[in-house]
Amino acid sequence: MLRRLLPKREWRSIRVGTMAMLLCVNVVIILLLSLGTYGFYQKSFVDEIAGARSDVLRQIAERARQFKTNIYTLSNLYYTDSRFRLAVEALDQDQGAAFSRYMNELTSQLQVSFHQVNLDFYVVFCSESGLGYCSGPVPASYDYMNPKIKIWYRDLYQAGGEIVDVASYRDRALGRNAYSAARMVRSSQGEILGYLMINADERQLYQMYADVISADSSIYVVNGEGQIVSSSREAIIGFSYFHMGNLDALFGDQNHIITRISGREALFTRYSDPESGFTIFEEIPLSVVLEPLVRIRLVVLALALLALAGGTGLAWVFSGRIAAPLRKLCADVRQVEEGDLNQTFDMDSFSELTDLSTGMARMLQRIRALIERVRSKEEEKRRMELNWLQAQINPHFMYNTLFSIKCSVDMGRNEEAGHMLTTFIQMLRGVLSTPDEMVPLRTQMESLQQYVELQRFRYDGAFDALIEYDEQAAACRVPKLLIQPLVENSILHGIDMAGGGIITVIARRQGEALSIQVEDNGVGMTPARIREVMTAQGDAGRPHLGIRNIHERIRLHFGPPWGLDIESTSGQGTRITLRLPALEEEKGGSPC
Repeated sequence: MLRRLLPKREWRSIRVGTMAMLLCVNVVIILLLSLGTYGFYQKSFVDEIAGARSDVLRQIAERARQFKTNIYTLSNLYYTDSRFRLAVEALDQDQGAAFSRYMNELTSQLQVSFHQVNLDFYVVFCSESGLGYCSGPVPASYDYMNPKIKIWYRDLYQAGGEIVDVASYRDRALGRNAYSAARMVRSSQGEILGYLMINADERQLYQMYADVISADSSIYVVNGEGQIVSSSREAIIGFSYFHMGNLDALFGDQNHIITRISGREALFTRYSDPESGFTIFEEIPLSVVLEPLVRIRLVVLALALLALAGGTGLAWVFSGRIAAPLRKLCADVRQVEEGDLNQTFDMDSFSELTDLSTGMARMLQRIRALIERVRSKEEEKRRMELNWLQAQINPHFMYNTLFSIKCSVDMGRNEEAGHMLTTFIQMLRGVLSTPDEMVPLRTQMESLQQYVELQRFRYDGAFDALIEYDEQAAACRVPKLLIQPLVENSILHGIDMAGGGIITVIARRQGEALSIQVEDNGVGMTPARIREVMTAQGDAGRPHLGIRNIHERIRLHFGPPWGLDIESTSGQGTRITLRLPALEEEKGGSPC
């Protein structure tokens, strides 16, 4: 919209540039302050939330530790009971019923005791001979958690009689994930008697933290090997989901990090309990954590927009004050460009602009003086150049022409000598009689025709010449003696007098330009020779009157766009094309 309101030139003005610069500074400052303030506040807020959640995880870890301690206590109560060990040593097919009665009795007593701490458990014993016991109702096909077919049997065997954590064993017969404290039972001689497992439903551990999680967050209770003992995501319980070494390196000394999980940023918090060996992780989407900051973010954005609007207004005012004197200075310079050299550059503004305007006024005063001197010298130079050019009839040509006339008289060819003399006089009159620097092309072509006729007399018709121009071209004015040197160059250096040379001069009007071509079928020139001709400066005793002189004269009169161009091929001839602006015969300055 703003681009439509301002013209294209205004987009590059000092005011717009200054305003854009100030606006950019305002935007950068506002962005830095806004983003820095919001970023700092967001980090502080996230740190506060992470600290609070870390406290929650610590409480969960304490509950999980108590849960594990209770199960370990149960395992020790069974394992250290003397009757239990005697019953295990006597266990066979005949004693199976008695062993079950004893285990039911002991389990019932312990269940009553541990019900007070809200621990619901069941006991599984599997003898080395394959006999089994479970305190809960199980089907006939129940395998009594036979450790020998489980991947954790090696840990159980290496532990001897010590307790081994079985992280969330899936008891399919009972349809639950069980956290199990398993241990090997040995006789006094070290013989393996069986395996004792104290099991508790994982959902009991889950209920300890179910009230502190939201629909979007996830909590993981993980053992030292990275296996998930309990989680709000029940489907991954029992899997080795975490690489603890990598997580330690990722967290470092912090208790929380912000990372990308499942394609979204999340706040990942942990608490490690050295007593239980459990680590509690919590994953909350960062968008949920930052939801309370939405209103603050809107307030910061509104304040930033207000500051930007105010900065824009101030930038417009300040840029206008800076640009006003510069605009005046530009207007004064533009008047000078339009030809008003009497401009004073009177300005009272910033000290730098005042010094600049004063310096420009002094410079303009010097320019006026210099222009006056240059104008005087240029007029004198042009007069001298015109006089010099009018005097450039080749002395050798005059001598040879007059000598040819004398020879014709001596040979009695008086009529031919008279015709040559008449032509020579007419040519001299055409060249020397008019003081004008610019002459009609028609006049110059007629003089050129006389010059060619004299040269044909001199060389006994050894070459032919064709001079042609249309009426539009004939009325245009060109500098005097512009074409004759080119024809003379073709006669002296171009055509072969013994081979029937042809010189063609054609002038045509082409729109606002006048094109004159001088072409011969002579010896031609190499590219090196063309460069030499175009850069020739003449010898020390006599100025060079050739092609370079013509080119420079055209440039002197009409400027760099105009001049001559040479096309030549060695052995095939040369074509020189002059391009000049078409000027009226009467005014000598407007297109004809």
